[in-house]
Amino acid sequence: MPTTLQQGTWQKQWGMLVAKAWSDESLKERLLAEPAAVLEEHDIEVPPGIELRVVEDTDEVCHLVLPPGPSGDLLEEELTSSIGFDSFSGVCGYCGCGRCGCGSRRCGCYGDES
Repeated sequence: MPTTLQQGTWQKQWGMLVAKAWSDESLKERLLAEPAAVLEEHDIEVPPGIELRVVEDTDEVCHLVLPPGPSGDLLEEELTSSIGFDSFSGVCGYCGCGRCGCGSRRCGCYGDES
């Protein structure tokens, strides 16, 4: 059964796909050009009507994701409790695994227990 982007378990599959793309240049090029098709091939279901864009960080460029804001009015304590690693797309910028332990040591979240 495919994992959807809206389920929490997709992050592990995304991390595995990123690792494959690092070692397979043609896969990386396809992932950048047609992410939905590549995700589907790796059993990560993309909901209909969702446009995906995959961008690659470099040593000189780091992409930040501005997630959609919450709907309705929230109290300050509700906003504070929602801030965490998920507020930055929920995935590590280097490996895609989310709170990550990826071992790359470039991601900044390796071994961070806070």
